[in-house]
Amino acid sequence: MEATVCARDFEIHVDLVVGEAGGARADAIAVALRGRLGEFLFTEDERTVAEIVLELCRERGLTLATAESCTGGLVAARLTAVPGSSDVFRGSVVAYADDVKTRELGVPAEVLAAHGAVSAETAAAMATGVRDRLRTDVGVSDTGVAGPGGGTPEKPVGLVYLHAVGPDGELAADFSLPADRETVRARAAVAALHLVRRLLSQSRDGSV
Repeated sequence: MEATVCARDFEIHVDLVVGEAGGARADAIAVALRGRLGEFLFTEDERTVAEIVLELCRERGLTLATAESCTGGLVAARLTAVPGSSDVFRGSVVAYADDVKTRELGVPAEVLAAHGAVSAETAAAMATGVRDRLRTDVGVSDTGVAGPGGGTPEKPVGLVYLHAVGPDGELAADFSLPADRETVRARAAVAALHLVRRLLSQSRDGSV
């Protein structure tokens, strides 16, 4: 039996390759991994996080929309790459400019003036706005500084804020990843989907 651990698409993947005589050993390792990983273990099959999010929505009859700034539609692209996603995913608003955030998502101008486009407050308003405007049950947003320019000491390149809101609650997250533009945007898209996954998983378990 062989075990490999590798990072793929901003996730840690553990692969167990089992021969005919390795079944019992593999089962023991799997049990140990479940115990150690706990809440960080989100799947034991080959499903992507986009597939998991869609299935979590489908189980409860929920619809989903995205409000994207720094990712420019990458979150929506991952969702719509999954066949059959149209029964859950309703659409996306790519709100890059501040006036689009206000006009299309209802982000208050006062929030933008006080906190800036890259802020937890703006991300929260974007998620709530897309949920209201597209009439969905769940909304998720991202806003950040993808670079290579535009960063400041207070808000450096790689800083991203995310927010997810659903019928049972909401979750916020942020990260700062000093990297190239493509990497920051890809990390933000994956992080947005995992934020929705966490929100819906907790809601299903009754902990939100």
